[in-house]
Amino acid sequence: MQHEVVGVGHATVDTLGVVGGYPSMDTKTELVQFSMQGGGPVATALATLAVLGESTAFIGKISDDDFGVFIRQGLQELGVDTTGLLVEPGRVSPYSFVAVEQGSGRRTIFWTRGDVSPLVEAELPLALLQGARVLHVDGLQMAAQCCAARKARELGVKVVYDAGSPREGMEELIGMTDALVASEHFAAEVAGGGLAESLKRLSARGPETVVITIGEDGSVGMERGETYAVPALDVDVVDTTGAGDVYHGAFIFGMLRGWNLPERMRFASTAASLSCRELGGRAGLPSLEAIQTAMDGLG
Repeated sequence: MQHEVVGVGHATVDTLGVVGGYPSMDTKTELVQFSMQGGGPVATALATLAVLGESTAFIGKISDDDFGVFIRQGLQELGVDTTGLLVEPGRVSPYSFVAVEQGSGRRTIFWTRGDVSPLVEAELPLALLQGARVLHVDGLQMAAQCCAARKARELGVKVVYDAGSPREGMEELIGMTDALVASEHFAAEVAGGGLAESLKRLSARGPETVVITIGEDGSVGMERGETYAVPALDVDVVDTTGAGDVYHGAFIFGMLRGWNLPERMRFASTAASLSCRELGGRAGLPSLEAIQTAMDGLG
């Protein structure tokens, strides 16, 4: 079966707890709210696309523990193809605990990759790329993702890189990227300077399109020398976990439809903002109708 979007990267279990305030060391505090969901940058981006009606497949690695079972089920329930999700028995799958501040929605993430071994080239089911239009990567399986990106370019598949944090080996991946959607932290660390200068410097490394997400201030982007700024949607924020991942999925949705950069950014920013109204990156995944209604309301 062919898929519009194939992702290679990180999938995890997220347990999320809302706290009224961060406690001091050696004290206890009761959680105001709690949830357990699937997470991970590429995995949540693909989940977003699946909710929007796109055919997606995930390539990654988990174990056969309870976390691994939960990760697979969460993706399958949303319609993401998990035939490329490899299982390494007897290990610990990736896991995150997210402490969310009540009122602001700001969060602190404690996470572990577990002890599942990294994906290697020989394990990649690259046949999934046949007929795909986009490969989405997150830099968390760098060697495997560079291999997948090389194959994608051979096949004429666009590569979208969710650049959250600088990582060893990223220069090769950036050079094979068509659309680099980076966090403000990544841009500052890797390119330096202000946002406008960062866009220029990152574009000079190869990507045709560069976008920098800047949280509640929205995003800025550059394509073919033109720059754009799009604000975030004003919503009642419960939790910002996964908002960037939703942005990436919605941005790719716009790519599949051939929208121009400002249209892609506006759609993605609206989707990401709407996702912040619920606890966790998966609980608040917005429907296409919800995104369009919110955008229509902006005029």
